[in-house]
Amino acid sequence: MKNKFNLAIIFILLIGGILVFTTYFSYAENSKFFNFPIPKNVELLSDKEDVAMYNWSKATEENGIPFVYEIIIKLKGWSNVGREGASTSYEKDGHRIDLISQKDQLTLIAK
Repeated sequence: MKNKFNLAIIFILLIGGILVFTTYFSYAENSKFFNFPIPKNVELLSDKEDVAMYNWSKATEENGIPFVYEIIIKLKGWSNVGREGASTSYEKDGHRIDLISQKDQLTLIAK
């Protein structure tokens, strides 16, 4: 009985570790936006001087970005400094990024 319990714990930890690892590495730092993390599976729609728009099916205006993405942003050292409507502002090392989440679309604005 004890061996089955230990095996179950090891299995849960292994699966949890794999999920954390794959989630963490599903995001890339964007050098144009001061290494702000963006999902790797986004499709670039528009790229201008200080603004980039991406197609991303997980973005919504009502709920914003997924909780896991919020955690990744925090783990990368960005602080949430405010939200107004669909726009959330983040700061790190004197840089500011506005992240606008709309239905199937993310927009990054460097300030």
